[in-house]
Amino acid sequence: MDYSSAKSDINPDRSSLIAFKSRISSDPNNILSQNWRNESNICSWMGVTCDSRYHRVTQLNISSMGLVGTIPPEIGNLSFLVSLDLSENSFHGPIPSSIFNMSSLEVLNLRNNSLSSSLPIDMCKHNLHGLKRLRISYNKLFGEIPSSLEHCSQLTYVSLATNNFSGHVPTQIGNLTLLQELYLGSNNLSG
Repeated sequence: MDYSSAKSDINPDRSSLIAFKSRISSDPNNILSQNWRNESNICSWMGVTCDSRYHRVTQLNISSMGLVGTIPPEIGNLSFLVSLDLSENSFHGPIPSSIFNMSSLEVLNLRNNSLSSSLPIDMCKHNLHGLKRLRISYNKLFGEIPSSLEHCSQLTYVSLATNNFSGHVPTQIGNLTLLQELYLGSNNLSG
């Protein structure tokens, strides 16, 4: 594959990452401002991993960078994304529903931010069938834990601890036969 066709292939990923960068209100270590430059190949950007064949973004790991901002819905356009790790930052606002439509996602780690929204009631019914690790503890998430979590049948690790989830723990979680670790403590769960 020549570089020109590879470059056109990553345009949707580039625009998603540019949209993401535009939502960062504080980058205290100047990591994104100095490293995520428009003229450079996104596959060389810090925290970005691309696959060698299609040059599409497969991992975004920008944990523990002191970033403040919101997560834009364009993040869901990273259609090859396997692992998203935004943990240990200060992201606030809702988790965009587009994240729950990512069909190739296996790891979602939003731990220790200030995200505040509910989880979509159908969060695992349409996509996320390959999700193995869901780590969204230490946020300000609220509402009920969706029973549709059972459709994420590949889950081995789920941590929803230290949020404001309420209601009952859905019995359907018992249908997750590969689940090895489940953390639900420090919520407002009943029953």
